[in-house]
Amino acid sequence: MGEYGSSSPGIGGRLKDEPGDFIVREITPEGAVLDLEGDAEGDMRPGDYTHFTLVKENWDTMQALRVIAKRLGVSRNRFAFAGTKDRRAVTAQRVSVYKVPVERLRALKVKGIRLKDFGYGDENLGLGSLQGNRFTVKVRGVCGDAAERIERVKSELNSGFPNYYGLQRFGETRPVTHEVGLRLLEGDLEGSVMTYLGRTFEDEGEVVRHARERLVETRDFHAALREFPVGLGYEKAMLNHLVQHAGDYAGALRTLPRNLQMMFIHAYQSYVFNRALSECLRRGLYVETLPLVGFEVQPDGISACILEADGIGVGDFRVRGLEELSSRGEYRSCYAVAGEFDCAVCDGDAVFDFSLRSGSYATVFLREFMKN
Repeated sequence: MGEYGSSSPGIGGRLKDEPGDFIVREITPEGAVLDLEGDAEGDMRPGDYTHFTLVKENWDTMQALRVIAKRLGVSRNRFAFAGTKDRRAVTAQRVSVYKVPVERLRALKVKGIRLKDFGYGDENLGLGSLQGNRFTVKVRGVCGDAAERIERVKSELNSGFPNYYGLQRFGETRPVTHEVGLRLLEGDLEGSVMTYLGRTFEDEGEVVRHARERLVETRDFHAALREFPVGLGYEKAMLNHLVQHAGDYAGALRTLPRNLQMMFIHAYQSYVFNRALSECLRRGLYVETLPLVGFEVQPDGISACILEADGIGVGDFRVRGLEELSSRGEYRSCYAVAGEFDCAVCDGDAVFDFSLRSGSYATVFLREFMKN
């Protein structure tokens, strides 16, 4: 994200000092906003899928479902949801699970996780099967004239803000998914696995960084399986597969949850989109949509230059060795509009309330106001 859609100065401040500073509630396809409290009973007629609301604090969606699945003794692949939610936040989202009765889910106890609003259905949920999200976000430590600055930025964004993909798309604490996607498009399965396992970031801590660096240096998967901390469940599953099936890098990637596998190519497409939109803004060009390039969607001129620099062609989106991750491509709106916007400034903090359609990011919208 190299450019802004507004030119007024920002309010500064900090996001997510506490999980409760960032509240996200899904808006259902029917337009209802999920509640953090209460427990409303749904359709209890028998069905193959149990639907429920997952309320979580300081949990990544996929990590939360992995723990729930483990406690229940079922496969993580039985669960489906409409969209991932931030980790450092308090969130409410709908989830479905195949062939697990309400009673077992209701009895589950995990710190920071609550399951409620149970019911049965004949179909599972899918990515995007929601209208949007309602946000209540506290930005701490804003400047003294924040209220006036917020109004100026708001007036500039009346026609919409740049619809970049947020950092969450690439990995909130470890933004590596687009790099893995690039290696996959290059046909380098070993490189994609080693990027996922070995790429280091300062925020991970010394023990984790050392384990990753050792693996890159030695390629000793047996030793890495011992050295990687227990909390790195996805990595350990990949390492265990490589210990048992030497050289099967496609199989190692297939140990990951299906939606995470799909995220690799999508993240690279998102990376190209963000760079192309930044370049359009830098040049003062207004475009309504840009392509998420795939094997059936051709790049525009700016995206073509980005792909060429990376050595990627349209045909590469038919992923060699992992054909199920191939992407046809689609188009994405370059601008999004925040609905039901309100903001109050008090004691050096600004509290924003707003709604966004599915696929748009609150952090991207707030970036326009904070400018830091």
